[in-house]
Formats: sequence, structure tokens, C-alpha cells
Amino acid sequence: MPSKDKTKADCKKTHGISSTEHQLDSVQNFIIRSLENKINQLEEILNHVDAYIYTKDRTGRYTYANQNVLTLFGASVENVVGHEDKQFFDLMLSNDLVFDDSRVIELGQTVKREERNIIKSSDEALVFWTVKRPMTDDQGQIIGELGISIDITERKLTEDMWHLHSNILQSLPIGICLIRVDDEKIIYANQQFECKFGQRSDELLGQPISVINIFTAEGPLVIANSIMAELERAGVWMGEVHSVKKDGTICWCYATISSFNHPRYGETWALALISISAHKPIESMLQLVPQRLSPVTRTAGIGTWEWDIVEGKLIWDEPMFVLYGVSQDGFEGDYKTWRTSIHPKDLQQVEKEIQMALRGEKDLNIGFRVCRPDDTICHIYAIATVLFDACGRPIYMTGTNWDVTSLKQIDDSMLLANAIYQASGEAIMVIDENKLVKQVNPAFTRLTGYDLSEVAGKNPQIFSCGYHDKIFYQKIWHKIKNKKHWQGEIWDRHRDGTIYTRWLSISAIHRPNGCVYGYVAQFSDITEKKQKEELILFQANFDQLTMLPNRLLFKDRLDQETRKAHRNEQLLSVIFLDLDHFKDINDTLGHAAGDQLLKEVGQRIKSCVRDTDTVARLGGDEFAVILPNIGLGRCVEKIARHIIQELSTPFNFLSDQVDYHISTSIGIVFYPEDGNDIESLMKHADQAMYAAKQGGRDRFCYFTPSLQQKANEKMILTNDLRKALGRNELHIYYQPILDLTRGRIIKAEALLRWKHPHRGMISPHTFIPLAEESGLIVEIGEWVFEQSISLIHQWLNRFGYIIQVSVNKSPIQFQESDNKPNWYEKLVQNGLPGNCINVEITEGLLLRSSFTAQNFLLEFRNKGIEVSIDDFGTGFSSLSYLKEFDIDYIKIDRSFISNLNNNSIDRALVEAIIVMAHKLDIKTIAEGVETKEQQDLLIGFGCDYVQGFFYSPPVPVEEFEKLIIQ
Repeated sequence: MPSKDKTKADCKKTHGISSTEHQLDSVQNFIIRSLENKINQLEEILNHVDAYIYTKDRTGRYTYANQNVLTLFGASVENVVGHEDKQFFDLMLSNDLVFDDSRVIELGQTVKREERNIIKSSDEALVFWTVKRPMTDDQGQIIGELGISIDITERKLTEDMWHLHSNILQSLPIGICLIRVDDEKIIYANQQFECKFGQRSDELLGQPISVINIFTAEGPLVIANSIMAELERAGVWMGEVHSVKKDGTICWCYATISSFNHPRYGETWALALISISAHKPIESMLQLVPQRLSPVTRTAGIGTWEWDIVEGKLIWDEPMFVLYGVSQDGFEGDYKTWRTSIHPKDLQQVEKEIQMALRGEKDLNIGFRVCRPDDTICHIYAIATVLFDACGRPIYMTGTNWDVTSLKQIDDSMLLANAIYQASGEAIMVIDENKLVKQVNPAFTRLTGYDLSEVAGKNPQIFSCGYHDKIFYQKIWHKIKNKKHWQGEIWDRHRDGTIYTRWLSISAIHRPNGCVYGYVAQFSDITEKKQKEELILFQANFDQLTMLPNRLLFKDRLDQETRKAHRNEQLLSVIFLDLDHFKDINDTLGHAAGDQLLKEVGQRIKSCVRDTDTVARLGGDEFAVILPNIGLGRCVEKIARHIIQELSTPFNFLSDQVDYHISTSIGIVFYPEDGNDIESLMKHADQAMYAAKQGGRDRFCYFTPSLQQKANEKMILTNDLRKALGRNELHIYYQPILDLTRGRIIKAEALLRWKHPHRGMISPHTFIPLAEESGLIVEIGEWVFEQSISLIHQWLNRFGYIIQVSVNKSPIQFQESDNKPNWYEKLVQNGLPGNCINVEITEGLLLRSSFTAQNFLLEFRNKGIEVSIDDFGTGFSSLSYLKEFDIDYIKIDRSFISNLNNNSIDRALVEAIIVMAHKLDIKTIAEGVETKEQQDLLIGFGCDYVQGFFYSPPVPVEEFEKLIIQ
């Protein structure tokens, strides 16, 4: 047994390990909680950042969106994460966003651009400045993108106001100049400022502030200290000054000085002067003859007031009530009430100035804000004088209040206009009256590569790339002269030599007297936008395979050419072409080979016509040619023959060095003989083309009125055929097929007949092609099958054995795999075996042997449904398909049977077909047997089955049943 000391040591050791594990768990939990807190803090920060932040994966689906994005979309996290932009933005915009995402994801580029968004949830139009950067994993592979967007909608709206503000600043009777604080030199002066001092702005620029030569009664040092103190306190100083012009005359002005931070010059003073020389006599008059309701003050919008300091009463004239927005009835007329109307931030300084005036230190001269009862703000400039008694005590104060709100707004507008000018995303260029560059903003430098020092004083023609001629620029300036504005698209050259497209707007700036002061040009680079538009336009109007005009552009050009031909009384021709048996090449060699063939065909057709003619691909294997001003009709025939000859030359477009042959059917029409509009011309050309195809292919055909008549009859008959099945006009006749060895009817062929209510019996050779062309053959074929198995079931019950029915199946029914019939299921439902139905197909279907047709035939074999080859030996026969496909019967065409008695070659062929078929374990059926001699020969050849008029023509079901009984 272990000692007690050892046992205690082991327990302590175990306890120590357990304690360490517990500490590790605690540390791990602490780290997890800390990370969760950090994540929560980070998410809280992102949700409170004044920006739209989101991430996407490589497919463009959102993986994260902060609260601003969710609020913008009006959706929850679940409805945003995992979804694409097209669910939240306008479709066209979504395409742009997907394009930008591909630049980030596929190319690893950082995209910075301005986005104009239409939000689906609110239909709100917003403008954002967006930056998109790729996100990478630890291996540096791009896994998605990070996007940050800032709402700049209000900024863009203010850009439109820039020109208005700029013109206002120039046209208002206020002198404005900007002074750089660092060296107290003038950096800007408008034309009204020039008028105030009689000096041009170019003389003032760069000069020290002292040249302005303004002063007050208090002296330059006192007023300078006062201005600096007020600017430091409130950011603005307002007061009355008088200036000395260059010619020595004195001008009284009301001055406003404000301070702001200029993006280029740093701290800057803005000085605004409005002449009050006309008001000085009024002020003197008011001092000498106080008339509270003076017409002069009424006209000027100046309110006068008196304050009885001893009584504490205020007396206002009518304009004062207007300035303060109160009624005379509600005015209490005491000083305390007046104090409540002053803006809280201005009250302390106003009372300080009043106290100084009451002490006799100075007259009252101050600007302040008034809070009106309707919550509007009015900026007031007040001037007042105090009367003292013999002991020097203040007893009376009289003065004026002037509404300077508009001046304040102008001052603010000037600052705003300057900020907009500097921060605008569009390039702005100011041109003087001599059409020389005067100023440019930062966006100009960014877009053109030129800074102000390189372009100042130069003609804007330095940006020309030579794309536009002299007349183009003359038209621009002519329109500006007459309309004061021009805008449009212009091509220029970047400083690095790159040619780019920009959307340019030029407006003339006029002085008050109507003379042109200069011009403001504003533009943006639209090169990328133009490239996208050109690509979209090309894709919309040209076939992407052959690069030929498509149907849309063809119709547009045909419309233009017919109008031109009508004006000039010229002959115009239209040619439609359709490639014969193109589908065979496409199905056999594949779509890549078919595409190569179409491109080669397009080039060969172009080589047969003039450069001024239009060759278009209308779709599929259809082409068209417009031949304007063709002269004589025989010229068109020559071109048609040339095209047929060119396309008959073998094509060799695969590496197998095999020559492939095609032919074409051409329809020709003339304008205006064959149609007065593009729709009739195209329709008639199409009819002529199909007439050429029906006439043997590899030929051309002119349009004739009879073709139109046939087309109309065909359309009417097709419409009647659509209704025939529902009206019970279609009937199935059955022709017996006999076993030669037993002379017994054991089979029947189901043959479709149409009894038209007005035209009587219509030949199958007429309506079957219509059914195939219109696609009705699929529905009709299903109906024939259902009727046939119903009869087979009835005959089984009535006669005690199965009579197999052969059903003809059109190649059209083999084209789509979706059309695969559920015939076997219907047979099972009726308790019938698969071999009670025989499907008759043509040799052409086997020769094409498309993948879909092969699947059909394989399905038939697996279900026990038997297959016959109809009209054997009359088409392009290939014995290889007899090995490839599981064929049960060969039907020998009636053309061989009809000459058995007289033609030894036909007898040899029929006997050979029967022998070959039996060697391949295929049964034979002879069609069109009409005489006993033919029957006897077929018995001698070993033929298995026969059908024909010798036994019975196709008959209705009632008569067929009588034949079975006989």
C-alpha cells in the first residue's frame, strides 16, 4: 500500500492540475468575452459613423452592412446580407455597380467615383461619393470588397447654385474684397469694390490693406483694435467707415468684416462695403429734426427709435415694428421687453456697447441679431446718440435700426460660393472678356493635369486635340454671344497627351451695364460614360457573331434609304437570303462550326456588293442586303448570281481539310414597285425567298402578286387548321396491311384526312406541311396516337387479337426533347403491349440523327414500340443507319412497286432490298400494290407484308372493321 504522505502528494498534484485547467478556462473565457466586446464596440462604432459601410463577396452579394445602409434600403440585416444591388437600386444603375465591383474583384483596383442612385424602397434620388477597395485573405487572394459611401446629395445641389451666387456677387451694389491675414494683402476684389476706390482689381491685387484707405472718427489704432477684438469674439465686425477714393473724394460706407479659413490662403478676411453716403444727410436731418414717421426712413427700411432713460419708455416708428416682427398693439414699450428680442449670444455685447454709450465713451454703433416671434432671425445694425443733462447724466437716447439681413446673406453666400468653387467635383475655369484663362479650381487640375500657373493668361485653345475644326468653335462663341450660354460634348487633350471627352457648359458673365465681364466654363470627363454608351449602342444594333447590322439597324437603314429613294425618285432593291440545309451542318459539326460558317458567309456576301450597300444578318441563317440607287433591275440579278456563285464555292473552316458545300435561296423586291414601306418590302422579300426555296433552292426569285396571294391563302388555311381539331374536322382513315403468307389483315396504317366545311376534302400533301411549319403537327400527332390505341383496345376486345397500327411521325416531333410523348404509359393504362404501335419515320430523320432523335428511337426500342422506315430508297439513303439503329420494318416505296411488271431494274432493286432486309433481320412492307401480278412477284421475292389499292384504299374506321370481318 502507498504511504499516506505519497497519497497526499498525489492529491495535491491532481488538485494543482485541475486548478491550472480551471485557470486556463477562465483565461480563455476572458479572451473570448474581450473579443466579443471588441467586436460589439467595433460594430457600434461602424453603426454610428456618418457613412455607409458595407462588404461584398466575389459574387457581388452583401456580407455586411452597417445601420446606415440598412436604414437607406429600408430593410433588415437578413434582407440585405446575401442579396445583390439590383434588389435595392434601379436596374441600369445596378449594371453600373456590378461593373465597378468587377473592377475591384477581378482587377484588384480601388474604385473612387461619384454614384447617382435611385433607391427602390423610397424612389429617392441620392448622390454618393464612394470608395471601393478589394479585401484579401492571408494568402493575398481577393475574397471580396469593402465599400464606403458618403452622402453628397446636398453638396451636388449647391453646385447648381454656384453660378447664381457668383453672378449675384458681381451684380449687387456691394464692394467685396478678400484679404490674406498672414501678410494683410488683397487677394480678390469685385468690380463694385473697384468703383468704391476708383482703382482696378488688378491694381489692388497683392497690395497691402493700407491702400484701401478707410478710417473712422476714432482713429486707425482704436478701430483696428476694436475690429480684431470683435473678430476674435464673434467672427464678424460691422461698422460705419469712410474711405478716400483715388481721386481724393470721400465715400461713406457701412462695412462688414468677417473671418474664414480659405482652402488656399488660410485665414482670410472678407470685407464687404455698401455705400451709405446717401444716408448721411438723412442722419443729420434726423438729429436736427426728429420725425419718427419720416418718408425717407420709410423708403429706406430704416426704423427710428427714442428711449426715455429716466422713464424707461421706448418710442418706435412704424418701420421698427416691421423689423422686429411685432404689432403696435402688443408692444409694451419698455426696455426690458426689448432685451428679450435680442439673440442670447449677442445680448451681452449689446448691453456692453449700450453702457459705454451711456457713460459717454462713444456713440452706439453695433450689429446684432433679433429673434422675431415667427422664429425668423433678422440682422440689425444700430446707430444711436445719447443726450445728457447738465450734470452729465444720460436722460435720452435716439437712434436708428437698419435691417442688414440681406447683406449678411450675401456675405454668407460669398463664403459658400467660394467653398463650392474650391470643393466642386466638376472642373471650373474662369475666362476673362478677352477669352484668356483667369482662374481654375482644384477639380480642373485633377481632370486636365494643368494647374493655374500653366494656363493663366492663355487661350483655352491650348487644350484642343485637333478633333474639332475652326467652324465648330466659331459656332460655340456665336451661340454664347446671342444666347449667353452653350453646352455640349467636346473632345480635348489631357496634359499627358491623352484625348478625352468632356461635357462642357459655358456661360457669359455680364456687368450691370450689359457688357461681358468674362465667362465661366464648367465641365466633367465623360470618356468612360461615352465608351459604355457606344458599346451598348453597338450591341443593340450589330450582330455580335458576324459584326453585321442586325434586324433593328437593318430596318432603320431601310427606312432611311426608302425616304431618300422617294425624294430622289431612285430605284432601291432589297435582297433576302436563306442558307439551304444550314441546320444539317450545325447539327452535324456543332455550333462552333456553324458560327464560323455564318461569319464566312457574311464576308462573302459583302464582297459581292458596294461599300455603300448594307449587308445585315437578320437572325439564324437569314441575311439581307439593301441596294440603294441600283439603276437597272438587271444589276440586281447580276449581284444575286454573284452571291449564289460565291456561296457555292466550298467552305473549309475546320482542321480536317474537308470541303463543305451550302447553297442559298434568294428573294428580290424593288421599291416602290413591290412595297411602299419597310414592312411590306421585308414581307414580300421573305415570300420571294421562300418561293425560291420551294422552287428547288440555290436560285433567286422575284416577288410577284401571286406570291402574296399564295401567302394569304396559306395564312388563312393555317388558321383554319388551328381550329380544325376542336371542330372535329380531322378524321383518321385506315389502310390495311396484309401478311402475304396468310393473306390476313394484321396491321393498318393510320392516315390523316381533313374535311374542310367550305373547301371539302383537303389533300394531306397540302395541310401536313402547314401543320409541320406551324408546329400543330405535335398536337395533331398526339391526337392520332390516342385515337389509334383506343381502336386497338376495342378491336382486341371485339376480334380477339391485336391489330398493329402504324402512325407516321414528322421530323418536327423529334426536334424538342420536351415533346417526348408518354405513349408507353398510355399503352400500359389500356393494357396494351408496346408492339401494338408502329412508328413510321423517314430516311432523312435517320441521316440527320440528332441527339434528340436518337433518344426518341432508343426510348421506343426499350418500350417495345416498333419502328418502320417509310419510302425507303427514295431519299439520300445510307445503309449505315440500318446497323446503327434498331429498325423493325422497311417500307418499299410505291414508285418501285408500280414498275415491277415492266422494269427489270425495279424488280432487281425490290428483290435486293428484301434480301438485304432479311439478312439484317428486318421485315419488309411493299406499298402501293395495285395488281395481282405485283402481289405474285412480291410473294416470289419473299416480301413479308403488303398494302395498296389492290386490297383497299384508306377507309374510315367503320369500313375498315368490315374488311377485318370479311
